[in-house]
Amino acid sequence: MKHVVVTTDFSPAAEAAFEYAKKEVQLLGKEQCRITLLNVIDVIASTDINTEYGLELAHKKGLIEELYEQSIKKMKEIVNTHFTDFCVKTVVLKSEEPIYHAIVEFVEGNDVDLIILSTHGRTGVKHLFLGSVAERVIRQSPCPVLVVPAKKGI
Repeated sequence: MKHVVVTTDFSPAAEAAFEYAKKEVQLLGKEQCRITLLNVIDVIASTDINTEYGLELAHKKGLIEELYEQSIKKMKEIVNTHFTDFCVKTVVLKSEEPIYHAIVEFVEGNDVDLIILSTHGRTGVKHLFLGSVAERVIRQSPCPVLVVPAKKGI
């Protein structure tokens, strides 16, 4: 394995994947394996939420750019906090496709050997309406997926 992708949505649950990623890369050898930290901005959901408040298109585009800039900043914070001893590339994607589709598409185009992501562990009605990004990534991924449960208490 030479390329591991770790996904994050910046939630506390997502942090659980960071420790697993470090352990996995440590076992594989930090010199031979690279990490990409991936975040996907759901453009449709981000603008749909604000459509009901009557925001104009220009404002919606500004909102997405603001989210993008905030995501870049947050990714740097994650690297500086969790991956200080690792060489990590950060990628923030703006996607009009569902998040799981953007993750799979990124993986297919970037020679990825393993995806590590966490799950929020939603069940019942929340799972029914929100679905599971992890579940869909597992079904469509061209490579192995390691799904990490959220830390207890999150």
